[in-house]
Amino acid sequence: MRTVFSFSAFLRLCAITAASVCPCWAFADWPVSRGDLASTGVATEALPDDPQVLWKYEAEETAFDAAPVIAGGVVYVGDTDGTFYALRLDGGEVIWKKTFEDCGFMSAAAVHGDRLWVGDFNGLVRCLSTKDGEELWSFDAETEVYAGPLLYEDTLLVTTEGGVLFALGAESGEERWRFAIDSPLRCSPTVVGGATLLAGCDGKLHAVDLAAGQEIGTAEIGGPTGSTAAVSDGRAYFGAESGLFFAIDAADTKAMTELWTYRDPRRGQGIRTAAAVTDKAVVYGSQGKSLYALRPDNGELLWQKPFRGRIESSPVADSNKVFCATTGGRLMMLDLTDGEELWEYEAGGSFVASPAATGGKIVIGSNEGVLYCFGAMAKD
Repeated sequence: MRTVFSFSAFLRLCAITAASVCPCWAFADWPVSRGDLASTGVATEALPDDPQVLWKYEAEETAFDAAPVIAGGVVYVGDTDGTFYALRLDGGEVIWKKTFEDCGFMSAAAVHGDRLWVGDFNGLVRCLSTKDGEELWSFDAETEVYAGPLLYEDTLLVTTEGGVLFALGAESGEERWRFAIDSPLRCSPTVVGGATLLAGCDGKLHAVDLAAGQEIGTAEIGGPTGSTAAVSDGRAYFGAESGLFFAIDAADTKAMTELWTYRDPRRGQGIRTAAAVTDKAVVYGSQGKSLYALRPDNGELLWQKPFRGRIESSPVADSNKVFCATTGGRLMMLDLTDGEELWEYEAGGSFVASPAATGGKIVIGSNEGVLYCFGAMAKD
């Protein structure tokens, strides 16, 4: 087992202080499931205006239900039959792949430096070498891991179907503390200041102190959710199975005051995606086959776009556009201001995995075992 591990570059990037409410997590890549520690789902570089298929990788007799992550020009993703892949972002060539017996991956990985961390649906959390996929350590989380872990300083945060948030030493896999609720945790953790936010199937948004693993505060949301909270400008945004979408004051993690809610009066079906949050709009998808954009400050509906399929894949945005995928196999780019359709691609199959975006490229996997990379074609 390797023991050399440096987090100094990570700390310089994040510039984390305990007094911070919502720091700007500056990542050039997409190293965690929603792009950054605040789970904003926003690309640091512009999404392509007219995306073309740059490459496709077709895995045999499997599905990609996990979101990919991207770091250092490499795409990392696992399939539902237990194979984990590292592919070149430019070209899609396989650098390495490793198959683990009797498991499968629905969780995105977290990647930093020469290591990545990923959980499987048998409850095993693995640390792998980014160089060759060598397993450096594993931890038995006891129940399924469906959501992507988050790396905070030198601590790995992992949620489970058993309702437990584990804090593990990223270098060693040693358990530091655990926090538990009496219902599943299907969200990824989100960091705000010195706390993590967890939207639980117990009908509450929990704020947990990252140093000690103790609950700081809760917000009642009236029903279960597996949606990952996105934090921007001191507000936490997320949806629930009730069809309600919430904005909670994340600047005060003890009070956790509800700021506003929104529900479609005609299609109030469950929300399972995370939101993409910019200063212009909060965008999320629903089981009611629609994509919604709300004003961040007051929850006013800016626009709604209906689709033929449900939206279980979380959208990704830049400052002007939003990319989304449906269970009907349709991929779309919409104008963030008014929802105008800018581009579409009929891929077939179904998409439940969320995309990753970096360097003007978008990577997403389908339930037919196809990994797509979209971007602008190079000019002659």
